Amino acid sequence: MSTLNQAASVSSVRQAWYMVFALTVCNVMSQVDRFAMTLLVTPMQQELHLNDTQTGLIGGLVTGLFYAIAGLPLARIADQFSRKWLIFCGLLGWSLMTMASGLAVGFWTLCLARMLLSVGDASLGPAANSLIANVFPAQRLSQPLSVFATAGSFGNTVAAMLVAGLLALAPFMSPYLMFAGAPMAPWRIVMLGLGLVGIIPLLLMLYVREPVREIETGAKPDFRGFLAYLKPRWRAYGVCYFGYALFVLPFIALAFWLPTAFERVHHLPTPTVGFWLGMGYLVAGVPGTLFGGWLAERLERSGRADGKILVLFLASFLGMPFGVLSQLAPDFVWGIGFVWCAMFCAATALGPVSAAIQAITPSAYRAQAAAVLYLLIFIVAFMGIPMTGLMTDLVFKDPLKIGMALSLISIVFSSLAALLAWRWKGHFIGAVALGNHE
Repeated sequence: MSTLNQAASVSSVRQAWYMVFALTVCNVMSQVDRFAMTLLVTPMQQELHLNDTQTGLIGGLVTGLFYAIAGLPLARIADQFSRKWLIFCGLLGWSLMTMASGLAVGFWTLCLARMLLSVGDASLGPAANSLIANVFPAQRLSQPLSVFATAGSFGNTVAAMLVAGLLALAPFMSPYLMFAGAPMAPWRIVMLGLGLVGIIPLLLMLYVREPVREIETGAKPDFRGFLAYLKPRWRAYGVCYFGYALFVLPFIALAFWLPTAFERVHHLPTPTVGFWLGMGYLVAGVPGTLFGGWLAERLERSGRADGKILVLFLASFLGMPFGVLSQLAPDFVWGIGFVWCAMFCAATALGPVSAAIQAITPSAYRAQAAAVLYLLIFIVAFMGIPMTGLMTDLVFKDPLKIGMALSLISIVFSSLAALLAWRWKGHFIGAVALGNHE
């Protein structure tokens, strides 16, 4: 019997990690479809006649607003019905909308495609967090959720590689693909190709097993119930939600605008910048994400109940100077070196913060609790994208001063995140001590 139990345990562990792998691949695809636009800003602006403000609104406000509108209803569905099939349908939807982005004819059609892409994307994060928290104990959540979070770096690396590869193939494909009576522009071919790549994670999700959910007595899986649970713990959740949203705002702005900034300031073609950014996500972002999960668990094993929040504080405090220096560097080599250091810091916090939220949340509310984090990322943090465009156009009034806008944003919001994490980390310790099974 013990042999059978041991075999069943090994099988369960394998299934759990296969789920993490499949969800991570889905997350990679989500990042690819979002990040690819940042590498194609210049040709898209030229053909669709967009300025920096319009581009920032599409990349930031539209994405964030409609992710927020869809996020909580989809999270409630995830807490009540099959998370696996919700993710499957969302992935299919956002892959199709990536292809639709390649067929845009102006600001409003591109806006609509990116809006619907963000709605499909909103199905993934909360449901995936809930699934992973369902099969790993609270004290071991930081590492699997950090693996899931590596998709942020892997996805950007894969996006850079796919965009470069598809741009190289575009001249051979263009004569056979027509749009508006002319050969299709290379950036449009890239968007169509990226949408087709979504078939890979769709196939992987077919083999994921939906785990059985244990719903605590008296817990009702609706948002009103979650708000009632959150109310006495609002500062503990606040340090996770607002601390991380403020922390990641300058890094999201940097990730979106950096190819454009380096193209303008250092006169480098977008594929070259995209390649080095992709390498940075691979050699700095992925290790940073895994290091963050390891550090959080190491701190907790040493007796620091606030280990997950300390990782957020350290990442905020150390990441700011690298973000600023990347824009003040005299040449591309120094600039990209500082960007890689900023990437390492930016990547460390998502896994621990996600684990912190799941650790203080009952299973009945886990998808909704995760959805609030993603909602604030897309509403608050993504505002750094249009904020940068507006500052460049209206404050500095010079496209070459985009680095100044990015530096100012980094100083202000990284400082606020570090301050909030330090001041409110004690409330998280209190929520852990209080427990989540009252």
